[in-house]
Amino acid sequence: MGLAIVVTANLAGRLIGRWGLRRTAALGLLVQGAGILLFLRTGTSSGYATVLLPALIVHGVGNGLSFPSLNIAAVSSLPDDRQGLASGLVTSAVQIGAGIGVAVLAAAMAVPASALDGYRAAFLTAGSFSLLGALIAYLGLRTRAEPTTTEHAADEPATTAPTSTRD
Repeated sequence: MGLAIVVTANLAGRLIGRWGLRRTAALGLLVQGAGILLFLRTGTSSGYATVLLPALIVHGVGNGLSFPSLNIAAVSSLPDDRQGLASGLVTSAVQIGAGIGVAVLAAAMAVPASALDGYRAAFLTAGSFSLLGALIAYLGLRTRAEPTTTEHAADEPATTAPTSTRD
């Protein structure tokens, strides 16, 4: 999974440049959700190479697409002197969210009667959150509008290119 994240994260910049942050983040969360939902195929006699490895790779590809996209979206519209603080807040939010996520998934695991059904409930819950995140990213991420000519002239040197408005 780690290798899939590293390889995909290195390709994410090109996809962001081509498709924009909104589409890349949404795709990443969809793929991440698909990877999590692939774990639903796990059974008592499941093999690593046939069930777990494909789920880990797909999940890792989704992480490699969504993490860079969402981090860039969180800081890109801020002035340079605020991006470090925003990046720290994003990292803190991810850590807090992970802790809350573990608690929610542990609660989901405790409801079913068997351990295997508990794991399936947790995977279904986590996958659903990823799919919901994809919808929120697609509908909620908006690009910053280009500045008008007078705003541009007042704030920046005339040689600076306007920001991209893809999506």
